Amino acid sequence: MSIKCILFDLDGTLLDTSYDFAYALNQVCQHFNQPEIPFTTLRQIVSQGGLAMTQLAFPSLSGEALEQKRQFFLKCYHDNIDHHTRIFPGLDIGLASLAKADFPWGIVTNKPGWLTERLLSNIHFPSSPKAIVSGDTLDVRKPHPHPLWLAAEQCGIEPSQCLYIGDHLRDIEAGKNAGMKTAAALFGYIPENTVIDDWQADYVFSTPIEISHFIRDLI
Repeated sequence: MSIKCILFDLDGTLLDTSYDFAYALNQVCQHFNQPEIPFTTLRQIVSQGGLAMTQLAFPSLSGEALEQKRQFFLKCYHDNIDHHTRIFPGLDIGLASLAKADFPWGIVTNKPGWLTERLLSNIHFPSSPKAIVSGDTLDVRKPHPHPLWLAAEQCGIEPSQCLYIGDHLRDIEAGKNAGMKTAAALFGYIPENTVIDDWQADYVFSTPIEISHFIRDLI
């Protein structure tokens, strides 16, 4: 079937949130007298979530001690969530095309709702997403298919007619589990030496503008 809806992962696919994550984590490092984390190192693991980023800064911690640092980090990130975050340059053209065509699109992220809502309240898209599904909207998260099925339902489109774009293997797994077409965003937060062919995505986009060109040709 043809693609009639596009769903995006949030961090590393739709928005470049890496600078604000780096700022928040290094604020935490300064507070606890830990060495700061180089931006290039942090960027590769942003899509692995807050726990992985916290573990990067506090490699000797585990259990409750690590969780306390994670909560402190998330609070710091919440308070500085939109200083530098932007739509990936070039992707705004595709979003404008979706708006002009009234083409349904949405967001499916593992980011918790209290952070997703705070972040998106300060981002202005050419048209509003018809679906926003956060990591705690349901009792399961990606790579489980239910978040993607919910997004498709909110957009009024069958899952088989949706394309899900993400920058992590679990995004591709989630899309496949949901019966959707999938695309890998290579410009996202992907660790070095990742073999993208192993993901077996239906499409691979090296740059945001490639997504915009795909959208232009699609609609």
